[in-house]
Amino acid sequence: MSSAFNNRRLLYLLLGLIAILFLTILIKIPKEKATLKSKIVEFDTSEVSKILLFPRISNGKAVEFNKIKGKWTVQQGSIISATQEGAVQNLFGEVLNIKAQSLAAVSKSKWKEFELTDSLATRIKIIDIKGKILADLMIGKFNYKQQDNPYGGYSGNNVQITSFVRLYSEQNVYAVDGLLPFSFNVKFDDWRDKTFIKSNKNDITGIKFTFPADSSYSLNKKDNVWKIADYVADSASIANYLVSLGSLNGENFKDDFKPVLSPVYQLSIEGNNLLNISIKCFIGDSKDEYILNSSLNPDVYFTSGKNGLFEKIFTSKKFFLKQLKGR
Repeated sequence: MSSAFNNRRLLYLLLGLIAILFLTILIKIPKEKATLKSKIVEFDTSEVSKILLFPRISNGKAVEFNKIKGKWTVQQGSIISATQEGAVQNLFGEVLNIKAQSLAAVSKSKWKEFELTDSLATRIKIIDIKGKILADLMIGKFNYKQQDNPYGGYSGNNVQITSFVRLYSEQNVYAVDGLLPFSFNVKFDDWRDKTFIKSNKNDITGIKFTFPADSSYSLNKKDNVWKIADYVADSASIANYLVSLGSLNGENFKDDFKPVLSPVYQLSIEGNNLLNISIKCFIGDSKDEYILNSSLNPDVYFTSGKNGLFEKIFTSKKFFLKQLKGR
């Protein structure tokens, strides 16, 4: 009887432990999961009037975005520029889509390991018109690991990329999907509007090239035929050139440039349903440096080598006229 009684007690004890374990799974674990932030930050983008970005790559020098009369500008120091089209909207999308996959750490002592200290992280503050901080986020390092994909066949390996973030006012470190540092830890110039020429090739009817000496010429379209004076231009060359004028961006900014002499090269584009576009080109500090300015972005100057933006715009007659090629 004693043995049977002890076995029954052990059975009851075992059942009790199983019940406790079951309750822990049902109650404690879901509760812990509920404390993990699915979305790190949430805010209404329409309320945002200022963004302060402190990229690690800039050694803490702020990049400031301001919404003025419905349009965004970006500033660093004394330089103020229009932003790239869609740049701020993309920034909002990146921030709002940050979702925690797991809790990587809960202690400030781990911040350095995940590059989330003030000196190692990229910080982004999002502020409304009243000065209220809607989001304050620190973005640290990323890592990646190879994963086996059973459905991938020969190339069945893929890479899982994880970034680490924290809210500025909290100690918790979150692991999130994606390569966040590459979206925010970028230079000031990468946010600026680099538009140089934007046009519809079908609207263009005339292009005037002003070169030094007597090498200037004009391209004119009449009855769907492009000509230079009385010469018919090569259709393939014209088509390639007009495509390049469809969307042409500047390369490197020349913020300290102030023209004191007249431009050496000029280009004028005319057309239907098209505001005339004028391009000016000045010689830089050396004979191989060209500084260009477009009427579409009149407050901005770009620098180019002979084989860069300059070559794409200022093309000789030989490019368009088969009759003159090789002369």
